Amino acid sequence: MKVLGITAEYNPFHNGHKYHIEESRRITGADCVVAVMSGYFTQRGEAAALDKWTRSRLAVANGADLVVELPFVYACNIAERFAKGAVDILAGLGADYISFGSENGDIKSLTEVAGLMVDKAQMISSKRSEIMQSGASFAKAGQLAVEELFGKSAAALMSEPNNILAIEYLKRIKSINSAGGGIEAVTVKRHGSGYFELNDALGFAGASAIRKMEERTEFEKFVPADVADALGEAESKTACENRSFDIIRAEILKNSSEDLAKIYHMGEGLENKLKKEIVKATDMDSLISSIVSKRYTEAAVRRLLVYVLLGIRQYHMPEGVYARILAANDKGRELLSKLKKRDDAIPVITNINKATDVSDVVKETLSYDVMAADMYNLIQGKDIYDFSDKVIKPYMDK
Repeated sequence: MKVLGITAEYNPFHNGHKYHIEESRRITGADCVVAVMSGYFTQRGEAAALDKWTRSRLAVANGADLVVELPFVYACNIAERFAKGAVDILAGLGADYISFGSENGDIKSLTEVAGLMVDKAQMISSKRSEIMQSGASFAKAGQLAVEELFGKSAAALMSEPNNILAIEYLKRIKSINSAGGGIEAVTVKRHGSGYFELNDALGFAGASAIRKMEERTEFEKFVPADVADALGEAESKTACENRSFDIIRAEILKNSSEDLAKIYHMGEGLENKLKKEIVKATDMDSLISSIVSKRYTEAAVRRLLVYVLLGIRQYHMPEGVYARILAANDKGRELLSKLKKRDDAIPVITNINKATDVSDVVKETLSYDVMAADMYNLIQGKDIYDFSDKVIKPYMDK
């Protein structure tokens, strides 16, 4: 069985995602498509527009065979960590190919830049640190370091969000293949529009643009009909963000600067900035805009506020790797049956309550998924018990 792996957020699943699955399957001739999907909070630090169970079900209905969760500790994190978790899970599920979208669609040029970033990592790190002293963000300093060391064409590939993730996937694939793996990387050029853009004539829109559409007549052209139905029934983004803001505001107000400084990825006096700005902020957007700077991007600030929301206070989060099943069809279940016979497969978890024979690091990583689920349900106004990760079972398409 040829296995094709895809990393996604499907926030929400749209026509471009469907095209990516179909094109990737055509290119590779894969028998089974496995999607590793972010859970309740995304890489950009946002609560997903739809819950992970709904999004995974819709993904299976529209082309995927198996959907597993990208654990919170990877999903709501910097691009390098996001990619590492996703690729390691797909490798552990026996992926022969890993396909991802990119702005340029040129696997050769992306692979060359990824190779430079692995082989010249120390040189790039040193130059990045030097540039960051002038106030540049981590990501921007990395791009400028590559430009200074290897030229503008290499750096230009790092200016687009999907290319950035593509390069991180390729870096991790290179590492795995160097240790004896055999994963082939495939990229599909983003069809019709970029992340923030619309291409109305072709029926394609980026996920960010779709999330801003409030009426079904606005978004139904850009998503499959069943996704449009789910989006039409979803809680409003404004209500969700207002509940998040109330909890975050309480956390910032009641905790001292010293306690806030212990929050994951808090640094360089940001705790003091939060204490100062929270008394003036009227909503989530005003708080974020008061913190965003040359050094801290909006995505970095949003992720930090998610860590405040969940009260994550540790310098390093765990790095357990496992396949938490969210949804599958017959072909996906066939792959799961084959994995049970392999000694080198990662833990496969279908019932979190029975995940007792896994390592301590996997248990700790899972605990963050459960906590993220509880908080998501709270800010979405859902019953915490009925929608708990310990209650809901994976969707199995017949």
